[in-house]
Amino acid sequence: MKQEMTAQQKQLYDSVIVLDDSACWIWQGQVSNSGYGRLKQMQEDKTVQMVSAQSASYRAFIGAIPDGSLVKQQCGNRLCINPAHLELMKV
Repeated sequence: MKQEMTAQQKQLYDSVIVLDDSACWIWQGQVSNSGYGRLKQMQEDKTVQMVSAQSASYRAFIGAIPDGSLVKQQCGNRLCINPAHLELMKV
């Protein structure tokens, strides 16, 4: 049985268009000047911070992002937030 989405996962998924040919989840929210999706997200300390959509998706669907790592898209599409297309990259 497929696990039900959390509220955060559903909010992210409701903000995408899924492309049939590539399975990319194309972010439909705000886009930065560099072409990546971004959104405001409440932090644990109750402050609001602008975060990349791919990082928000990684945290929601996969887990924490270790210090010294960035999230990048394996598919090469800057607006894709499909967790299956995301990977960590050491900086």
